[in-house]
Amino acid sequence: MAHGDVAGGLSSVQVTAVGGWVCFEDKAGAWLNGPVRRTWGKLGQTPVLRLSGKHNGKISMVAWTCFKDGEEPGLIYAVKPVGRLHGDELPPLPVPAAPPPDGPVTVVWDDYSSRISKHGKQYAQRQDWLTIIQLPSYAPELNPVELLWAYAKEKIANRAFRSIDELHRAAKSALRHIQQHPELLTAFLAGTGLELAPPPSSP
Repeated sequence: MAHGDVAGGLSSVQVTAVGGWVCFEDKAGAWLNGPVRRTWGKLGQTPVLRLSGKHNGKISMVAWTCFKDGEEPGLIYAVKPVGRLHGDELPPLPVPAAPPPDGPVTVVWDDYSSRISKHGKQYAQRQDWLTIIQLPSYAPELNPVELLWAYAKEKIANRAFRSIDELHRAAKSALRHIQQHPELLTAFLAGTGLELAPPPSSP
């Protein structure tokens, strides 16, 4: 990574100094009455969105955007129809394979993500190939997953979902679309101002 300071005083050069994958993580939620965005409409006719009247229905989502120099970026995600995702419900490893065959893994997340379950912390401590990096207290501009959420929510905007199942399917469809278009992940990383740099060669 090329950036002044990615996480808590750790130079971003150090994050990729040993090679391997760098995975950014973040969580988000979506509600039955989806986000409203500016859209097209017939001349003189303001589009009307009829809401369901259900305000409390919510799904929880988590995503990792994973990058490695010389490799196609990847997206791993999980969606829970009801309630919040807990550490022991997340996919066991935010990388394409476990254990990774081609180098260590660095996971970068915000200070909220540091409050994962005891199960999650114990798992991370047992993996000598896994490094956890915490972003500064409030630095969404350094996390490409924030841009991923903005893109995904555009795809479910201006819709009033009739059920949690319908919202769940729409959210998974939006995330699957991103997963199938790795160039979007590259654009999200570029939007942070971070650049993926190869590890330095051995002398």
